[in-house]
Amino acid sequence: MSTAGRDFRWLWTGQTVSLIGDQVSAFVLPTVAVVVLHAGSVEVGALNAIASAAYPVLGLFVGVLMDRVRRRPAMITADLVRCAAFATLPVAAASGVLSLAQLYVVAAVAGVFSVLFDVAYQSYLPTLRSGEPLARGNARLEMSSSVSRLIGPVLGGALLQALAAAGALAVNALSFLASVAGVVLVRAPEPTPGSHGARTGVWRSIAEGLRFLWGHPLLRPLTVAAGLRNLGMSAVRTVLVLFLYRALALSPGVAGALFTAGAVAAVAGAMLSGWLAGRLGVGRTLLLTGCEGLAWLAVPLALVLPPVGIVVTVMVVSSLWLPIWNAVVTTLRQQVTEARLLGRVHATARTINLSTIPLGALAGGALAQLLADAYGDRTGLTLALVLCAAVAALSLPSPAGRRHPPHSPLPGPGPGLRRDRGRRLTCTVAFSSDPLSAPGKPNASPA
Repeated sequence: MSTAGRDFRWLWTGQTVSLIGDQVSAFVLPTVAVVVLHAGSVEVGALNAIASAAYPVLGLFVGVLMDRVRRRPAMITADLVRCAAFATLPVAAASGVLSLAQLYVVAAVAGVFSVLFDVAYQSYLPTLRSGEPLARGNARLEMSSSVSRLIGPVLGGALLQALAAAGALAVNALSFLASVAGVVLVRAPEPTPGSHGARTGVWRSIAEGLRFLWGHPLLRPLTVAAGLRNLGMSAVRTVLVLFLYRALALSPGVAGALFTAGAVAAVAGAMLSGWLAGRLGVGRTLLLTGCEGLAWLAVPLALVLPPVGIVVTVMVVSSLWLPIWNAVVTTLRQQVTEARLLGRVHATARTINLSTIPLGALAGGALAQLLADAYGDRTGLTLALVLCAAVAALSLPSPAGRRHPPHSPLPGPGPGLRRDRGRRLTCTVAFSSDPLSAPGKPNASPA
């Protein structure tokens, strides 16, 4: 095994365990808020909003920081702080003093250091892999993310029933230590950050990353589409917790199993991302990912047909597409961005498209409360889900430029990168009018 391959495997293994813990937490925290602390719709929406508010507030500044410092120590620090923050929750739960206020504080602290880790991680990965290995690495990370969504909710539901809130919350705290171990075991030297950025003011550095992203014919439409989708799907996720428990009267164990069904589809989507993009072209593949929101328009059938079967079907159809979108778009962003701008461009894109998540969470909670008060839990929450899904379904990327700018570094063909008849590298994110997106023309490399 090569040194680069070994380093990536350590990083990948630690991050996989951490992602599973994250998904346990993502299921357990709102469940504890609703079932144990009797939180209402607005309070659940506020919890979800707080957990995702750090990117809109700090993302641009963290991007500048990650282009000026070594990223590996930053990842270790972020994991240790998140471990300490989450460790306070099982202690409080076991002592009987757990409160919504503490959930809010921990969610805020974890959110800040999740931003630090995310920007550092996405900027660090291209130092370990490039070209085709980079695309495969992103696909494997999406596989881990999908597997964590498969294991996390059902594990969280089982832990809640077997060990109560304290045991379930402890799992997430311990998972960050696995991530620390994975990062520590990486031996590849990290390049020294360039000194040019340190002489540039913070606001000028932010503006440089924003200009690159917003002026890029591929990254701009994809970022806008992601923001709109996050707005709708964040609202869907907020309403869904209330819908399962209050409209359908399901137990935490059954709800966790339902989330698992969608996660199985996400694993399949991660496995198929490279093949699908190769067969259909990147443009058509990204267009199909709009099914993530469209599927939830069928949720009213759960009121007149067996609810578990309907929700399972909707979750499977919806969850298939997120890892496909993520694997393709993340690799594109890494490949078309200059190395010195990676931290800022990634942070800028994430700040824009994730800033809509807290808005969606708050809007979803408020809409659920309004409609439930007006029409009752079953009808009101169902209507709220449909309206939120309709917003997510509008998030289709508009046709973008066909080729990379001449200065964009291309370490090797990845998702959406092909060689045309003139042997020039092109990137296809256009739709049916793009001849390079025609079915039957396989991609040059897997995603």
